[in-house]
Amino acid sequence: MRIALMPRHEASTLAHTSSRSQRGFSLVELLVTIVLAGIIFAAMVPFFANALKRTAGDDLRNAAANIAQDRIEQTRLLSYASITSANLNTASPTFGDKKFGPNYTVYGSSKTFQVAYTVTDNGSTSKLVTVSVSRPGLSKVTTMSTLIKTSDAGGASTSSTPTPAATITGLSITVSFKNYTEVTSAGVTVQRVQTNVTPNVTVTPTPLKQVPDSTHQTVTWSNLTGGTAFDYTVTCHSTYIISTSPVFHLLKSARLKFDTHPGGS
Repeated sequence: MRIALMPRHEASTLAHTSSRSQRGFSLVELLVTIVLAGIIFAAMVPFFANALKRTAGDDLRNAAANIAQDRIEQTRLLSYASITSANLNTASPTFGDKKFGPNYTVYGSSKTFQVAYTVTDNGSTSKLVTVSVSRPGLSKVTTMSTLIKTSDAGGASTSSTPTPAATITGLSITVSFKNYTEVTSAGVTVQRVQTNVTPNVTVTPTPLKQVPDSTHQTVTWSNLTGGTAFDYTVTCHSTYIISTSPVFHLLKSARLKFDTHPGGS
């Protein structure tokens, strides 16, 4: 029988390799790994910061647009004679829906928007009303305009306190989404507050919540009561954000759309 012997230097190398593999990573190798991981995480921080900033900016932009639209609609309910820059820019507990003036706070939020109204009088035929909404902490301004004719206004009365619209029944709110699959199990809720009674009465229309699916990619509440005495809000819970609309009056059946992933694709 012949026995092959391994050279001494090869046996020494094999033993050294085996010992190294059993020893694991050295302290220097761990430190290098930690430093590299720290560099990668630090490089990703601006990406996440920018994403959060875009999301916040989208929320403020949407809220400002909704506020401007709401103020335009409320202005059109006023009597023609009462639509003046002075009346619209002055906060008053007896004028219109009581929410005119330089400040507008979003329902359920601490964010206050600055609102400015400009009325250009074209004589007895029409008035051009411009609403400018400034976003909190930003120089961005959202502006909307509407031309109100004498026949379009809420009435010809010269009183600065227009008569509230009568209660309207049989209305509906339909909500659609940028991506219905991102709406979570919390779903979409609608809340109504009756403001012409003391104390105010809060009502959540039935059903309490609705979640869209592949068959019904929108959700609808029917048989709602509207009018200037009822404040409505709609809240959508999605994977990325919880978004609540500004307070609005339901004067006819409405449609809303929520961006379920602001700043995303």
